[in-house]
Amino acid sequence: MSSYVQEAIQNSTVNRTELVALCAYMIRTKQATGQHDAIKQLASGKVDGAELQEQMIRSFQVELKEEVSEDEEDEDKLRNLMNATMEDSTATRM
Repeated sequence: MSSYVQEAIQNSTVNRTELVALCAYMIRTKQATGQHDAIKQLASGKVDGAELQEQMIRSFQVELKEEVSEDEEDEDKLRNLMNATMEDSTATRM
């Protein structure tokens, strides 16, 4: 089996650590049935290691949306209400 590992490393241009991550990703995404299948696919050149690595990285990237919590919205409403009340009381004094 180690010859497959060496071939997979050479053909896919990834190191041993990246190979483990790629095999796990291939299994998780059902691109391979197991570790042996994933290594054989990488060793045979059936799967491009660099492209698979980019695919794996993109799968972990998430666009974060800035969420405004209800508490912040309530505080803004209260602040606006207080400002409006202050302006009304100032206008009635003049």
